[in-house]
Amino acid sequence: MCRFSSCALTIVFILGFCLLANSQSKEVLQSKKAQIQKEIQLTNKLIKKAKKDKNQSINILSTLNKQIESRDEIIKTLDLEIKLTIVQIDNLKAEIKDTKQSIQDQQNLLDTLKKEYALMIRHAYHNRNSYDRLAFIFSSQSYNQAFKRIRYLQEYSQFRQKQVEEIKEVERQLSEELLSLKRQKVLLTVAKNERNTMLGESQIEINLLTQEKQSQNTFLSSLRKREKKLKKDLSKQQQLAKTLDDKIKKIIAEEIRKAKEKANVGGGVTLSLTPEEQQLADNFSSNKGKLPWPVERGVIIERFGIQPHPALRGIEILNNGVKITTEEGSLVRAIFEGKVSRIIEIPGSGKAVIISHGDYFTVYSNLIEVFVKRGQTVGLKEDIARVFTKSSNKESITELQIWKGSEKLDPSSWLYKAY
Repeated sequence: MCRFSSCALTIVFILGFCLLANSQSKEVLQSKKAQIQKEIQLTNKLIKKAKKDKNQSINILSTLNKQIESRDEIIKTLDLEIKLTIVQIDNLKAEIKDTKQSIQDQQNLLDTLKKEYALMIRHAYHNRNSYDRLAFIFSSQSYNQAFKRIRYLQEYSQFRQKQVEEIKEVERQLSEELLSLKRQKVLLTVAKNERNTMLGESQIEINLLTQEKQSQNTFLSSLRKREKKLKKDLSKQQQLAKTLDDKIKKIIAEEIRKAKEKANVGGGVTLSLTPEEQQLADNFSSNKGKLPWPVERGVIIERFGIQPHPALRGIEILNNGVKITTEEGSLVRAIFEGKVSRIIEIPGSGKAVIISHGDYFTVYSNLIEVFVKRGQTVGLKEDIARVFTKSSNKESITELQIWKGSEKLDPSSWLYKAY
């Protein structure tokens, strides 16, 4: 006879499910936190090197801004982890309470069963003589009554056996409940320790964030004292970007024209693709959000589109791609298989490589020591060049652009995100 209520089983199932869901959510948050910490390690390394070289540039400010953004994300992630752990603690406390109540119920049931069994044993002892049982049967007034008395004795014997089995079952369940309670208490202790550890980590990150914001303000004030030079540098950068943009547009337009001539069709601004090229374009498109980064280690310091200038008030800058800061000497790699359409040289800004992927194009700029040639087929993650490092400030920044025909796309939505 099992006396577990279906309600209790439902509660245990729901609590177990909640704990599992919380565990999975915590794993996702921990993975996200680990990835952000890697970004912070890189930006911190680059900032320390810049300070050692006494480099005070806009890109270093952008790197510091990125580090502050990442640090803030770490704190938010830790906060979520702490909240999930608190939920886990509350669930475990509720589960422990229910288990304790279940143990008490089982113990009460066991005591009752043992008392009932003891009474039956005493009764059986007083009526242990087989002559008494036979007399009980033969003293019946009728055959029907004798039959009923035989059935009674048989059922009484079976009931005693069933009572023994039920006592054993309740003892087994009680033992399992006690083990479960022990496990729950261990889990509760672990969860509380995790919460306390994360609270400590969060406070450390908050302190670091405060220090970084102070550095940011100091750095920003220093840069703003050189506003005239900043505007001059910005104008030069914008001119170089426009030169690159014009060349890319011209090359893509030429690719479209050649494709049209090859396909013997006229008009339009889209490429006429061969079946192989169409498949390549489809494959490229289907990998949106999963493409590898053009450098093995790097962080985006300037996003796509119109963005406020990091230091100059009221000034906006237009980026055709994303700028990624990385370590000196880093290799730049193709983010997808394709064919090298062109290698461009921009005086004062290194080289650029354009790779076609059907009607998609990826552009890698601020390069030096290019390893590929025009018309060469390149594979996924194949090294195509080395990032250009400025001799003046030792900054290593590459830019990635993605085009579909003549349309510029935001590369950050195409690159793989670990969180």
